[in-house]
Amino acid sequence: MFKAELYKIRSHRTPTVLAGVLAIAVLIPSAVLVWYSPANTTAYTSIYSTIFAILTVLLGIVFGGWILGTEYRQDTVKRMLTAESRRGRALASKAAVGAGAMITVMAATALVGYGAARLVGSLNDVSVAFEGRTLLGYGVAALLSAVIAFGLSALTRSDSFAMIGTIALVLVLDPLLRIVPWIGKYSYGNAVGVVTEQIQGAASGFGEPATTSLTVAIITLATWLTASVATGAIAFARRDV
Repeated sequence: MFKAELYKIRSHRTPTVLAGVLAIAVLIPSAVLVWYSPANTTAYTSIYSTIFAILTVLLGIVFGGWILGTEYRQDTVKRMLTAESRRGRALASKAAVGAGAMITVMAATALVGYGAARLVGSLNDVSVAFEGRTLLGYGVAALLSAVIAFGLSALTRSDSFAMIGTIALVLVLDPLLRIVPWIGKYSYGNAVGVVTEQIQGAASGFGEPATTSLTVAIITLATWLTASVATGAIAFARRDV
Protein backbone atom coordinates (compact mmCIF):
# COMPACT_ATOMS: atom_id res chain seq x y z
CA MET A 1 0.00 0.00 0.00
CA PHE A 2 2.82 2.38 0.83
CA LYS A 3 4.54 1.69 -2.49
CA ALA A 4 1.28 2.28 -4.35
CA GLU A 5 0.79 5.62 -2.62
CA LEU A 6 4.36 6.68 -3.31
CA TYR A 7 3.91 5.78 -6.97
CA LYS A 8 0.67 7.73 -7.09
CA ILE A 9 2.32 10.87 -5.72
CA ARG A 10 5.27 10.55 -8.10
CA SER A 11 3.18 9.84 -11.19
CA HIS A 12 0.25 12.23 -10.79
CA ARG A 13 0.46 15.78 -12.00
CA THR A 14 -1.14 17.54 -9.03
CA PRO A 15 1.62 16.96 -6.42
CA THR A 16 4.29 17.91 -8.97
CA VAL A 17 2.49 21.13 -9.87
CA LEU A 18 1.96 22.07 -6.21
CA ALA A 19 5.63 21.46 -5.38
CA GLY A 20 6.72 23.40 -8.46
CA VAL A 21 4.52 26.38 -7.61
CA LEU A 22 5.96 26.55 -4.09
CA ALA A 23 9.55 26.21 -5.30
CA ILE A 24 9.16 28.95 -7.90
CA ALA A 25 7.32 31.23 -5.47
CA VAL A 26 10.09 31.16 -2.84
CA LEU A 27 12.65 32.03 -5.53
CA ILE A 28 10.81 35.09 -6.85
CA PRO A 29 11.73 37.43 -3.93
CA SER A 30 15.44 36.73 -4.39
CA ALA A 31 15.16 37.30 -8.13
CA VAL A 32 13.56 40.68 -7.48
CA LEU A 33 16.11 41.65 -4.82
CA VAL A 34 18.94 41.16 -7.31
CA TRP A 35 17.84 44.46 -8.86
CA TYR A 36 17.14 46.39 -5.63
CA SER A 37 20.21 45.32 -3.60
CA PRO A 38 18.93 46.23 -0.10
CA ALA A 39 21.45 46.46 2.73
CA ASN A 40 18.99 45.24 5.38
CA THR A 41 19.39 41.50 6.03
CA THR A 42 15.71 41.02 6.96
CA ALA A 43 14.68 42.08 3.46
CA TYR A 44 16.20 38.88 2.08
CA THR A 45 14.25 36.56 4.39
CA SER A 46 11.02 38.29 5.39
CA ILE A 47 9.44 38.29 1.93
CA TYR A 48 10.22 34.71 1.01
CA SER A 49 9.25 33.42 4.47
CA THR A 50 5.93 35.26 4.21
CA ILE A 51 5.29 33.73 0.79
CA PHE A 52 6.27 30.35 2.23
CA ALA A 53 3.81 30.79 5.12
CA ILE A 54 0.85 31.68 2.90
CA LEU A 55 1.44 29.22 0.09
CA THR A 56 2.26 26.21 2.25
CA VAL A 57 -1.10 26.54 4.00
CA LEU A 58 -3.08 27.01 0.77
CA LEU A 59 -1.22 24.36 -1.21
CA GLY A 60 -1.27 22.05 1.82
CA ILE A 61 -5.06 22.30 1.91
CA VAL A 62 -5.23 21.41 -1.78
CA PHE A 63 -2.86 18.48 -1.31
CA GLY A 64 -4.60 17.25 1.84
CA GLY A 65 -7.94 17.17 0.05
CA TRP A 66 -6.43 15.60 -3.06
CA ILE A 67 -4.79 12.56 -1.42
CA LEU A 68 -8.06 10.71 -0.84
CA GLY A 69 -10.49 12.97 -2.67
CA THR A 70 -8.97 12.17 -6.04
CA GLU A 71 -9.89 8.51 -5.53
CA TYR A 72 -13.54 9.54 -5.38
CA ARG A 73 -13.14 11.92 -8.30
CA GLN A 74 -11.63 9.17 -10.47
CA ASP A 75 -13.93 6.47 -9.05
CA THR A 76 -10.98 4.29 -8.00
CA VAL A 77 -11.90 3.75 -4.34
CA LYS A 78 -13.06 0.16 -4.94
CA ARG A 79 -9.83 -0.65 -6.74
CA MET A 80 -7.85 0.87 -3.88
CA LEU A 81 -9.74 -1.26 -1.34
CA THR A 82 -9.17 -4.35 -3.45
CA ALA A 83 -5.43 -3.89 -2.88
CA GLU A 84 -5.95 -3.17 0.83
CA SER A 85 -9.32 -4.32 2.20
CA ARG A 86 -8.67 -2.99 5.71
CA ARG A 87 -10.04 0.50 5.36
CA GLY A 88 -8.38 1.87 8.47
CA ARG A 89 -4.98 0.76 7.26
CA ALA A 90 -5.65 2.10 3.77
CA LEU A 91 -6.55 5.50 5.21
CA ALA A 92 -3.54 5.50 7.54
CA SER A 93 -1.21 4.62 4.66
CA LYS A 94 -2.49 7.53 2.61
CA ALA A 95 -2.12 9.89 5.56
CA ALA A 96 1.42 8.75 6.38
CA VAL A 97 2.70 8.90 2.80
CA GLY A 98 1.00 12.24 2.20
CA ALA A 99 2.44 13.75 5.38
CA GLY A 100 5.91 12.47 4.52
CA ALA A 101 5.72 13.88 1.00
CA MET A 102 4.49 17.24 2.24
CA ILE A 103 7.20 17.52 4.90
CA THR A 104 9.87 16.62 2.34
CA VAL A 105 8.68 19.21 -0.16
CA MET A 106 8.38 21.96 2.45
CA ALA A 107 11.85 21.25 3.81
CA ALA A 108 13.35 21.22 0.31
CA THR A 109 11.67 24.45 -0.80
CA ALA A 110 12.61 26.18 2.48
CA LEU A 111 16.25 25.32 1.82
CA VAL A 112 15.95 26.40 -1.82
CA GLY A 113 14.47 29.74 -0.79
CA TYR A 114 17.16 30.28 1.83
CA GLY A 115 19.91 29.29 -0.58
CA ALA A 116 18.70 31.81 -3.13
CA ALA A 117 18.35 34.54 -0.48
CA ARG A 118 21.84 33.85 0.83
CA LEU A 119 23.31 33.90 -2.67
CA VAL A 120 21.72 37.23 -3.54
CA GLY A 121 22.71 38.63 -0.14
CA SER A 122 26.34 37.61 -0.67
CA LEU A 123 26.36 39.50 -3.95
CA ASN A 124 25.48 42.61 -1.95
CA ASP A 125 27.84 41.81 0.96
CA VAL A 126 24.92 41.06 3.29
CA SER A 127 24.94 38.08 5.64
CA VAL A 128 21.59 36.24 5.54
CA ALA A 129 20.68 34.09 8.55
CA PHE A 130 18.64 30.91 8.25
CA GLU A 131 15.27 31.39 9.98
CA GLY A 132 14.71 27.71 10.61
CA ARG A 133 12.34 28.08 13.56
CA THR A 134 10.18 30.56 11.69
CA LEU A 135 9.87 28.29 8.68
CA LEU A 136 9.26 25.25 10.90
CA GLY A 137 6.35 27.01 12.58
CA TYR A 138 4.80 27.85 9.23
CA GLY A 139 5.33 24.28 8.07
CA VAL A 140 3.53 22.88 11.12
CA ALA A 141 0.58 25.21 10.50
CA ALA A 142 0.42 24.05 6.88
CA LEU A 143 0.57 20.39 7.86
CA LEU A 144 -2.27 20.83 10.36
CA SER A 145 -4.44 22.47 7.70
CA ALA A 146 -3.68 19.60 5.32
CA VAL A 147 -4.81 17.12 7.99
CA ILE A 148 -8.13 18.96 8.33
CA ALA A 149 -8.62 18.81 4.55
CA PHE A 150 -7.73 15.12 4.50
CA GLY A 151 -10.36 14.36 7.13
CA LEU A 152 -12.99 16.38 5.29
CA SER A 153 -12.23 14.55 2.03
CA ALA A 154 -13.04 11.25 3.75
CA LEU A 155 -16.23 12.74 5.19
CA THR A 156 -17.48 14.48 2.03
CA ARG A 157 -16.08 12.01 -0.53
CA SER A 158 -14.82 14.95 -2.54
CA ASP A 159 -11.52 16.77 -2.93
CA SER A 160 -13.30 19.98 -3.94
CA PHE A 161 -15.62 20.02 -0.93
CA ALA A 162 -12.69 19.22 1.36
CA MET A 163 -10.66 22.14 0.01
CA ILE A 164 -13.58 24.56 0.12
CA GLY A 165 -14.56 23.43 3.61
CA THR A 166 -11.05 23.85 5.00
CA ILE A 167 -10.55 27.25 3.39
CA ALA A 168 -13.95 28.32 4.75
CA LEU A 169 -12.85 27.18 8.22
CA VAL A 170 -9.54 29.03 8.07
CA LEU A 171 -10.68 32.22 6.34
CA VAL A 172 -14.37 32.59 7.30
CA LEU A 173 -15.49 30.55 10.31
CA ASP A 174 -12.33 30.96 12.36
CA PRO A 175 -12.24 34.80 12.21
CA LEU A 176 -15.92 34.85 13.21
CA LEU A 177 -15.28 32.56 16.18
CA ARG A 178 -12.41 34.76 17.34
CA ILE A 179 -14.67 37.75 17.90
CA VAL A 180 -17.05 35.79 20.15
CA PRO A 181 -16.15 36.20 23.86
CA TRP A 182 -15.07 33.00 25.64
CA ILE A 183 -15.21 31.05 22.38
CA GLY A 184 -12.55 32.76 20.29
CA LYS A 185 -9.68 31.44 22.37
CA TYR A 186 -10.76 27.92 21.47
CA SER A 187 -10.78 28.61 17.75
CA TYR A 188 -8.60 26.62 15.37
CA GLY A 189 -6.58 29.65 14.28
CA ASN A 190 -5.87 30.81 17.82
CA ALA A 191 -4.64 27.33 18.78
CA VAL A 192 -2.40 27.18 15.71
CA GLY A 193 -1.09 30.63 16.59
CA VAL A 194 -0.09 29.50 20.10
CA VAL A 195 1.72 26.42 18.80
CA THR A 196 3.57 28.30 16.07
CA GLU A 197 4.57 31.05 18.50
CA GLN A 198 6.09 28.43 20.78
CA ILE A 199 8.03 26.95 17.87
CA GLN A 200 9.16 30.27 16.45
CA GLY A 201 9.79 32.02 19.75
CA ALA A 202 7.95 35.08 18.44
CA ALA A 203 4.57 36.22 17.16
CA SER A 204 3.44 33.77 14.51
CA GLY A 205 1.65 36.21 12.27
CA PHE A 206 -1.53 34.12 12.20
CA GLY A 207 -4.24 36.65 13.02
CA GLU A 208 -4.35 38.35 16.41
CA PRO A 209 -1.83 37.50 19.15
CA ALA A 210 -2.59 34.14 20.74
CA THR A 211 -4.45 34.29 24.04
CA THR A 212 -4.32 30.78 25.49
CA SER A 213 -1.69 28.56 27.09
CA LEU A 214 0.17 25.91 25.12
CA THR A 215 -1.66 23.10 26.94
CA VAL A 216 -5.08 24.54 26.09
CA ALA A 217 -3.95 25.13 22.51
CA ILE A 218 -2.82 21.52 22.09
CA ILE A 219 -6.10 20.22 23.50
CA THR A 220 -8.02 22.60 21.23
CA LEU A 221 -6.06 21.49 18.17
CA ALA A 222 -6.57 17.84 19.08
CA THR A 223 -10.31 18.49 19.29
CA TRP A 224 -10.44 20.17 15.89
CA LEU A 225 -8.33 17.48 14.27
CA THR A 226 -10.37 14.71 15.87
CA ALA A 227 -13.59 16.31 14.69
CA SER A 228 -12.28 16.22 11.13
CA VAL A 229 -10.14 13.08 10.94
CA ALA A 230 -12.05 10.77 13.29
CA THR A 231 -15.41 11.69 11.77
CA GLY A 232 -14.01 11.20 8.28
CA ALA A 233 -12.38 7.90 9.21
CA ILE A 234 -15.61 6.55 10.71
CA ALA A 235 -17.56 7.58 7.63
CA PHE A 236 -14.94 6.04 5.34
CA ALA A 237 -14.98 2.77 7.29
CA ARG A 238 -18.74 2.35 7.48
CA ARG A 239 -20.16 3.70 4.25
CA ASP A 240 -20.47 1.81 0.99
CA VAL A 241 -18.07 2.89 -1.75
